[in-house]
This record gives sequence, C-alpha cells and structure tokens, in this order.
Amino acid sequence: MYYAGKYDESRFAVPPGYARNSQGYERAALIDHAVGSVHMGAAICQLQPQGKVESRVHANEKGIYILEGDLEIKRGQEVFRLSADDYALIPYGTSHALRNTGAKAARWFEMQAPQPKPPGGWQDTFFTGDNDWPAQVGPPDFANAATKSVGRFKPQNPMTPKGEGTSGLSVFRFMEQKFGAQSFFMMRGELSVGGARSRHDHTVEEFYFALSGEAFMDIESERFHLRRWDVAWTGVGASHAFYHTGDAPFRWIETQAPQFPAKNGTRDYADWDKFRAQR
Repeated sequence: MYYAGKYDESRFAVPPGYARNSQGYERAALIDHAVGSVHMGAAICQLQPQGKVESRVHANEKGIYILEGDLEIKRGQEVFRLSADDYALIPYGTSHALRNTGAKAARWFEMQAPQPKPPGGWQDTFFTGDNDWPAQVGPPDFANAATKSVGRFKPQNPMTPKGEGTSGLSVFRFMEQKFGAQSFFMMRGELSVGGARSRHDHTVEEFYFALSGEAFMDIESERFHLRRWDVAWTGVGASHAFYHTGDAPFRWIETQAPQFPAKNGTRDYADWDKFRAQR
C-alpha cells in the first residue's frame, strides 16, 4: 500500500478531546490509519500566540520538529523553548504540556508511534492536570552532554546509500535509539541536483514530508511530482525510487516505523537484478 498527497491547511482542527484542555491548538493529519498506515501517525500542528495545551500523557512515543515560531515544552520536570529546526522526543507515557508566549504562531511536524488510536474507541491520551510553569523558559543547553532527547538539526554525519543507480543522496538521522526513541526513526533527507535513489523497498513503513525543492517519486507503477509541503507514504514492501528535478536540492523530513532491523531492512532492486543476471 502507498499514498501521496498534500499538506492541506484547511484540515486544521481541534483534535477530539482537546477542546476543554487547550487554547489556540490545532492539528492537521498527514498520515494515519485512514490511508492504510498501521504503525505511524504524522501531522502538522500549530499553536497560536498565548495558546496552550495542558499537561497530558500518550500511550505512544512522539517526535516534534519545529518548522516556524517558538514552542515552549514542559516534559516531565524539564522545561525548554524550541525554535525552527529544533526537535524533541516525548517518551512513551511521559507527561508534557505546551505553550506559546511569542508573538507569532508556532508550527511543527509531529510523529507518533505506535499509531494513535482513532476517536470513538479506547483512548490513548490522558490529561493529568499538572499545569504549573516557571516564570521564564529558555532554550535547551545543546552543548551540555546532560541534555537528553532534544536537539537542533545540523546537516552532519550523513548516511549516503550507495549502489547501482543511486547518487547524490544524504540522510541525516537524528531520532533513533541513542537519542531515546524506541518505536520510530526521524531524519532529514537531501537529494542533490541531478541525484537519484534507485528502486527499493523496506521491511518498515516510511513517510516523507517535502520541505523544499522538487523530485519525482516513483511508487510501484505510479509517478508523483513532489514539491514543498507534499507528502508520500510507503507501506511495507512498496517499491519506490526518487529522481531529482529542478535547479535546487530536494529536502524532506522522513520517518520510519517500526525501527529498522539490524540487517536487511532495505532491498535494492538493481543489485538483485544484477545478481540474477549473473546466475
């Protein structure tokens, strides 16, 4: 199974169960059970100036990546303020609250795994009533080794997949087990001008949220032209490939759930076709 679509601001709405426990908070779903996913839920969220979301816990992990504005987070006993290109993990079952004391709306990409339950059944979000904040909230001390499960994106230490038909691809994974995530990976990807990622598939679900530039993405027998704010999702075993187009690098946020196995999480078709031809 697979899906491609667009981020649609008209879908912003107060999530079910949040009306009495939030102010100025809305969410626009990007991927969930409605399009075939069974492992992940991804969305764009926004919080208006002076808005808040009261303290709550989820029966899943959550990764937050700030797109614009400033977002203050109370995570357990920690408090910190994130800005564009900062990210944070909310571990499974950890109490957390949000607020925006700035002058502009905060928007962020959000990933949850295991997949949140749909409305109407057993609910996996519980408000806790712990809503006290300190008078001042500052940014995390990213240089301090004691600062855990929070970071600021920098394009460093890339993974660069190689193989027949693949070139110009860099993947910067920043949420993984060492960071504290147990149920998913989150990363940034970049395909340079003229680059390509040859056809392959995975043992996990994969999701892409385009940030800038353009690329053609082939999924099974269809081709999609991805631009800023477009989305694509590939289910387990769905073949896909990327081909850069345009005159600027193609950049995106990517998530995978569950986490990759230690070995053989990717099948590169060109390598196997070459092997078959030699038999």
